[in-house]
Amino acid sequence: MKKILALALSVGALFAFEYATAKKETINITRDYVANVYSPKQVMVATRLMGYIKSMPVEEGDVVKKGQLLFEVDPADIYSMLNQARGAVLQAKSGVLMAEMAYADALKDYERFKNLYKNGAVSKRDFEKMTLMKNIRKKQVDMAKGMLKQAEAGLARAEAQLKYAKVTSPIDGVVTMKMKKVAEMALPGYPVVVLSDIHVLKAKSTVKESDIDKFKIGMPVNIYVPALKKSFPAEVSTIIPAGDNMTHSFVIKYTFENHQGLLPGMYAKAKIVVGKKEAVVVPFSALTTRAGIVGVFVNDNGVARFVPVKQVGQVGDNIAVTGLVGGEEVILYPPANLEDGQKIEEQ
Repeated sequence: MKKILALALSVGALFAFEYATAKKETINITRDYVANVYSPKQVMVATRLMGYIKSMPVEEGDVVKKGQLLFEVDPADIYSMLNQARGAVLQAKSGVLMAEMAYADALKDYERFKNLYKNGAVSKRDFEKMTLMKNIRKKQVDMAKGMLKQAEAGLARAEAQLKYAKVTSPIDGVVTMKMKKVAEMALPGYPVVVLSDIHVLKAKSTVKESDIDKFKIGMPVNIYVPALKKSFPAEVSTIIPAGDNMTHSFVIKYTFENHQGLLPGMYAKAKIVVGKKEAVVVPFSALTTRAGIVGVFVNDNGVARFVPVKQVGQVGDNIAVTGLVGGEEVILYPPANLEDGQKIEEQ
């Protein structure tokens, strides 16, 4: 057993380690706040018709294009109105034809009585009666044509109502809420679908009143979106001065430099710099654990010494820690069998 242990120690001593120097630096003190991505431009899409929803081919979270079908209202009642309007137009056209025929007859009688009156064959009274009849028939033609215009306008409204049965998206956006389902009644003016414009996105956080002094208009913010595993540069654009009376919290809004790839409703973290401090920075690969304690191994004149450290922040691919003074030579990728006090080969 002693021979095996001695052999293990000998192999460990011959292992070629990689080293890095722990550096003392001034690092940013950051704080994370829960945030969510949202669109300041929301559109509540309603129908102009009252009727049952016939179809709704979109779901919450779907990205839609301008002009894409959102839902369709059953147009059964509109077809009835349309048929009535078409019937009214036919009746009005028939009325115009009959009035024009009556006017044509009255005009002929007028011309005939006019010649007879000139020749003294009829009295002035009879000629005036015929003139009055001609004028009445002319007004009846005008009235019939007016009724035809009203009927055609009614038909146009009915046809327009039929067009409103299919409701399309007014913008490029994402469906954030469905207020109704298929077979439910849609009412004019009441939203059925809520859309968010994906071309204008912001983020916002709700922070405690004790943290409100950490935010300033225009200060840079790093918005990290876990779903995309990506950070987006932004800045504080709005600090709403009125807090919630119950939770004593305030809303902070952020404006992105570029939000390509983001969608409304995404969970995010807003990272802001709240100060600076002195810390020792080591590569992430130097960290290890022994007996549940986080630490690093340093090269102490050819002997590996385990030094417990506490992580205080991240600087790129490095970790800021306390527990080191700076200048130490730390071992990178320490093997699991490396122990405190074990001799190592110096490079």
